[in-house]
Amino acid sequence: MNIKEELMITANDLENITILYAEDDFQIQEGTVQTLNLFGIKVISANNGLEGLELFNNSKQNIDMILTVIKMPKLDGLSMIREIRKTDKFIPVVITTAHQETDFLKTSIDLNVSAYVLKPIDIYQLRDSLIKAIEPKILKDRLIEKHQLMLTQSRFATMGEMINMIAHQWRQPLAAIGTASFNLKYKLQTHKFDLNTKEGQKEQASFFEKKLDEIEYYVQNLTATVDDFRNFFKSDKKIVKKTINEPIENSLKIMQKSLDSNNITVITQLQSTNIINIYENEIMHVILNILNNAQDNFLENSKESMMININTKDLQDTTQIDIFDNGGGINDTIIDKIFKPYFSTKKEKNGTGIGLYMSKTIIEQNHQGKLNVYNEKDGVTFTITLPTI
Repeated sequence: MNIKEELMITANDLENITILYAEDDFQIQEGTVQTLNLFGIKVISANNGLEGLELFNNSKQNIDMILTVIKMPKLDGLSMIREIRKTDKFIPVVITTAHQETDFLKTSIDLNVSAYVLKPIDIYQLRDSLIKAIEPKILKDRLIEKHQLMLTQSRFATMGEMINMIAHQWRQPLAAIGTASFNLKYKLQTHKFDLNTKEGQKEQASFFEKKLDEIEYYVQNLTATVDDFRNFFKSDKKIVKKTINEPIENSLKIMQKSLDSNNITVITQLQSTNIINIYENEIMHVILNILNNAQDNFLENSKESMMININTKDLQDTTQIDIFDNGGGINDTIIDKIFKPYFSTKKEKNGTGIGLYMSKTIIEQNHQGKLNVYNEKDGVTFTITLPTI
């Protein structure tokens, strides 16, 4: 399905929505409800504006649209809408009316009425008006759903990268634990200590204590690694106040073994002291994504000296992070496309094409900052600016 098809709203989109319908004429109400049911629409009926307002206030989270007449006892339709607009400025509203006065049209515009249908009601005109009215809400829901799907895909992709990083982090301590346990076993099997003497007993105790201390140290190292990764994937989303340097350092802590094993040098100049409001794990997600892309590029285009520079500094109202790598830069023909969803230069390596899109979303929508990229020298720089408190 292409983008144009995704954005098309049809009668099928009316199925399973819930409409609050206010109409004081019982026969018209009954006939209209039957028509709405034919479209698959659920209807909550009110006999006047006051009853409609009460039903809305009690069930607003379940109501997708308002359909109402103007003239009703106790509270007219426009007054009902005016009260509803005090708590919900965007719920779609369609009015059925036999009136076409200028005053009504002006008031309906002021109340953000989506459409109106003249009486006697034409079924197809009503259907088309409902489709037109619900369209912005459906498109918004689809965009939110698409964004959530991309976020999930991005997190799964990052999780795969994290598993590789855990392997790098764990390789050395696991090897050290294996060596220590082998030495203990070997010393026992070969009777290297003379346990008939106090000196031999003391020597064995000292050796065992040393090796067990080593094992304990490396187990703690493994536990700390697990905690680092578990904290990164915590689902709770809380604003924290801190400098940008800490999430950068935590990101490097997670990825350092992978970078070292690939002979990639990281140079940092973290000079920012500004306190900023951030979602820390989201910022780490962005940093790790940029570092991973740099590493992938280095591995694809072998280079003798591979280097990443990370600098932070304070400007007047912002904190700036520059991440530069000397991996040759990004082709000028695609550099303007790299933040678009599903655009990837790594398709042969199962690149998702959503990492940089999500990074830009995190920085610009969730943090009201800016994420830009430009080529310089023999590499590329990603620049992040975040507002300070």
